[in-house]
Parts: sequence; C-alpha cells; structure tokens
Amino acid sequence: MQPVVAIFVYACAAIAVFFVVQAFAGFVRVARGVDEDAVERRLSNPSLRSSGSGVPYDIVRPRESNEAWREYIPFYPRFLRLLVTSGTQITFSRALAFMIVVSLVIVPVLVLVVPLRFLPLALPVAPIFGIWSVIFYLMIARKSRIQKFEEQLPDAIDLIVRSLKIGHPLSGAMSVVGRELPVPISTEFAAAFEKVSYGLEIPDAFSEMAERVPLEDLGYLRMAIQIQQESGGNLVESLAKLSSVIRGRFRMFRKVNALTAEGRFSAWFLSLFPFVLVFIIQLIRPDYYTQVMNAPVFPYLVVATLILLAINVIAMRIITKIKV
Repeated sequence: MQPVVAIFVYACAAIAVFFVVQAFAGFVRVARGVDEDAVERRLSNPSLRSSGSGVPYDIVRPRESNEAWREYIPFYPRFLRLLVTSGTQITFSRALAFMIVVSLVIVPVLVLVVPLRFLPLALPVAPIFGIWSVIFYLMIARKSRIQKFEEQLPDAIDLIVRSLKIGHPLSGAMSVVGRELPVPISTEFAAAFEKVSYGLEIPDAFSEMAERVPLEDLGYLRMAIQIQQESGGNLVESLAKLSSVIRGRFRMFRKVNALTAEGRFSAWFLSLFPFVLVFIIQLIRPDYYTQVMNAPVFPYLVVATLILLAINVIAMRIITKIKV
C-alpha cells in the first residue's frame, strides 16, 4: 500500500472510531435518562407526548432555527417528513451524524478491499451507502409504526363507539383512547386531544394526525367525523361499520400476504443468491475472478449484473404486491 493511501486510511479509521465512540456515549447517556435534546424535541414535535405532564407542548411556538443551510439540501422537506412519520426520536442533526459515521466506516473497507485502479470509482459508494442506510432504517421504522397503528385502529374506533354510547363527547372518547391503548395510537390520539382542548376542530386534528400517519383508513375516519359534524347523522353507527370494514380488509390483506409469501421469498432468494455464490467461490478459489479482472469488459459486466439484479427485485415486488 502506498504511503499516501495508508495515511488516508488511518485518518479515516481514526475519525470513524471517534464518531463511533461519541455515538456510543450518546446512546449510554440516553439509556441512563440523560438527554439534553429532550425538551427541544418535545417542543418541536407534537407527536411526542410528555407522559403525565399535561404541558401543551404542541401549541408552544418553536424556536427560530439559524441553520439556513438545511434548506439547500436536496429533498430536505421529504426527509423531515420521513423523520416525523418514522416515530423515532432521531433529529435531523443526529441522522446526519449517523450518515457521516457510516460513510467514514465504509471508506477504509473499500480502500482495503477494492484494487487501487478502481478506488476512484468505489469511493463514492461510501457516502451513498451511509445516506441510504439511515434512510432505509427510517423507512423500516415508519412501516412498522404504520402497521402497528393500522392494527390498533379498529380497537380505537370500537373504544370510541363504546365511549359515545355511554355519553362521552367525541373529544373525551379521544382522550380515553390516548390513555387506554398502547403506542403508537395512544400517542397520536393524545396529541390530537390536546390540540382539540386548545381550540382546534376535531376534523382538523385528525387531518394533522393523517399527515404524521399516512394511512388511508385514518382518512376514512376523519371523513366520517367531518360528515357527521356538517350534516348530522348517527356517528356511532357509522364508526361501528367503519371498524367492521377495516377489520375485514385487514384480514383479507393478511390472506393475500400469506399467498404471496412464496413469491416474495423467491424474489429475495434469487437476488441474494449471486452474492452468496460469489462469496463461496472466492473462499474456494481466491484466484477465480482475478484471472478475468484485467479484461476491459469486466467492470461493465459487473455494472450490468447489478442493474439486472435491481430490475429483478423491482419486478418481483411489483408482481407480488396486491392492493386490498
């Protein structure tokens, strides 16, 4: 290894170790209850409810941000929406720090693994991997949160129906859901109830909830409440039918998910099998690919293979995705 490359590798490794240690120390402090950003996070994010405090955190005016450079980041509003809908306590600054740490960890690995002549082409992979690793984690967290919310929504509607039958107002029924049901639906209904308590209309509170939880069934609930308030009608009967429809739709979705499980497994198996095969061949015959690596068409064949694998994953996901 050349001295300049070695110095670069050692510098990147030292910076990566420093950031990893800082991140680990931050996780330890949060686990022990020491969190300097907790107050700021509660003031800026209405979906995080302060348990037992009763402080109207969502009507407090947020602090002015002096970091105007964030507005020049591509897809910045969409990334902020992803942070909010994921339900995690990760702020934008922490997400950016995680991206940098992952990128710095990947750089020494690429320098050690990739030949020097392909290093200029391989180095851009590090920031791409760092960015998409954090985005992928947030997308998984958002999907899991929405699925839990969808499973809990029929129970929440049934609880609202029972509360309305015994004489509670709709806002009081929302507070019962916020107290009795588990997260994440209790957090969202508690935040909506506090907004209604400070003057916001109930349909508007559900509209803001739908922005944080982009779920189609939640839009139906908001529409049923809005129609009842504008035109009248039996809200209890409408919500009971809506709960029954959501439960039936959810059962049908699970049946479809079970029927398409084989196709989804085949898609992932066929996509990951080439990488496993390359790894096994590299263990058995380390010189197998080095014999053809000097060929002019070798980089193009590798790129073409990766593109075909990506097309395979997208096509299989489209085939096995059925909307219910």
